[in-house]
Amino acid sequence: MATELQKTWEDRIARAKKAREKWEGEFNTQMGRDYFEGRQNPGYPADEWITINKIYSHLQAQLPLLYSMDPYFYVKLKKSYQIDPAKIAEMDRKGKIRQAMLNYLKGELHLKEKARLGIQDAHFEYGVLKIRRASDSKKHPHAGKPITNEDGKPVLDPETNAPQIYPETLPVNERYELCRIHPCDFLFDEDAGPLEDSWGWLGHHRCMSKAEALEDPTFSKKAVRSIQGKVRSDAGKKEKTGFFTKIFAREKDKNEEIFIDIWEIYDLKKREFLTYAEDAEDLLIDPRTCPPGIEKHPFSILRFTLRDNSPYPIPPVSPALDPQKEYCLSRSRRMTHRKRFNRKYEVVTSKLMDPDTGLSKIESGEDGTIIEVQAFGAVNPIADAPLDQQEIIELQMMNSDLVEALGTPGNARGVADSDSATEASILDKRLEVREGDRLSMVVDWVTEIARKMDMLVQTHIDKDEAVRITGPQGEFWQIVKESDYGAVEGEFEYSVNLGASQPRLPDIERSQWIAFMSQVVIPFPHILTSPSIMKRMAEMFHIEDEAAIEEFRQLGLKIMSGQMPMPGGQGGGASDNPIAAVMGAAMGPMGGNTNGGGAPTVAQ
Repeated sequence: MATELQKTWEDRIARAKKAREKWEGEFNTQMGRDYFEGRQNPGYPADEWITINKIYSHLQAQLPLLYSMDPYFYVKLKKSYQIDPAKIAEMDRKGKIRQAMLNYLKGELHLKEKARLGIQDAHFEYGVLKIRRASDSKKHPHAGKPITNEDGKPVLDPETNAPQIYPETLPVNERYELCRIHPCDFLFDEDAGPLEDSWGWLGHHRCMSKAEALEDPTFSKKAVRSIQGKVRSDAGKKEKTGFFTKIFAREKDKNEEIFIDIWEIYDLKKREFLTYAEDAEDLLIDPRTCPPGIEKHPFSILRFTLRDNSPYPIPPVSPALDPQKEYCLSRSRRMTHRKRFNRKYEVVTSKLMDPDTGLSKIESGEDGTIIEVQAFGAVNPIADAPLDQQEIIELQMMNSDLVEALGTPGNARGVADSDSATEASILDKRLEVREGDRLSMVVDWVTEIARKMDMLVQTHIDKDEAVRITGPQGEFWQIVKESDYGAVEGEFEYSVNLGASQPRLPDIERSQWIAFMSQVVIPFPHILTSPSIMKRMAEMFHIEDEAAIEEFRQLGLKIMSGQMPMPGGQGGGASDNPIAAVMGAAMGPMGGNTNGGGAPTVAQ
């Protein structure tokens, strides 16, 4: 007999599943994934169907722009509970140490591949990453024995005054984990709205064998034994059973052929978590305070287009499904039309010398077959139906519909489809606005991941470490001490370096550097000594190398103090400035005398 709490959560999860299934049907989420993977044929013969996968092209254009390289995290003091300047400076120093630890962990936890998969999920549904502290366990060598002090006397519990006993297991291999959660395995409560303050609870589904559940020391053994579970039919085969996708691995003993559906629930209103299993008599883990380092829940959720009264978004791919289907249908009809090579004929049988033989030759004869006729015009080919020009116009219209729905014109996919440079420039600017909006959402999502990761490190760090970091400041080692994560008398803010996540192409980087040198450094050496101005100007040219900017500042100080000559020969002729000389050699005639290039004179 199931307990009251078990029934309550059973009912809540059942209603939440229905809400999600309704959303799946409205926005054809599974169809979107099928279309992306090329499964678009509605039932036509394979040789009569052609798939032009615009959705795949859209994702291939979007992912590098939204997340090409791992961003560089910054942690800065936002608020201090102490007004002492020395303590504020100390907090700032600790923020930089936290920053170094985050930039180390992003590589260790493979943030890039998981974040890109989450962004891809968000185009079809929504992206979810889970940040947690995990460990394995092993049997304690003194399990069940009383704990003794140095004198050999048992250590007593201060509350019950009973001897303390060694636990059954010990945690080993403790680590931080960043997990990508498939959207199908993630639930919002049925009454949730679009914003987090309206969410009642969040649920993460897992499928595990009953034998594994019995070995888990955190689960109630009685509750696990009460579960009937489900028997696996085909080992290693992926089965879709309506709402969930379950992937079962290798064959084992009988107990491990029985699998159970488990829900890890985070009650946001009460700030508790619990573990519920379907068909159990009681909860596997009763409600308890969230684990240390987790404020409300361990999830970071990416949703691009929010709706009015639902936590489930409008998937960006959803509006393009109908135009995509119609586009492929139209192209397939054109292909079928072109393949109609069997000609049709009208025959006046009275003009044939031998009607029986002549008709059979016309029906099945090879190319060059000859038949005898009594008069001209006995056999006349029937003209094929013409291919209507209107269908070509409709194809262009459908392509425009797809561009409007997906927001990736030809120039974003590497296809030159603009009639003029002006039109291409306008489309490019519009595209930047649209992509910039989505990029800002991705930045907020990744920043939230960094914040939750930093909270876990603050809670669980237990030893001093030295980590090597590569970023805008160059490559360096940073010592991270446990004391740097002590009591925080203030608040930190988290941000990322946008330029560091952009695609790195040598030609583009070279052009940015040349433009920065020729338009900023050489003509205006006076600003080299202004760090904030130089940083801002460098960001405009997508240059994020803080070490190089500091070297420019040192160079500017030498120029202003007279240790180095001013760049550029304003009266014509070559410059003595080494930077100008290098730029002049690199840019050739484009350098010009005004830029200090000392360009050679071309004889006429």
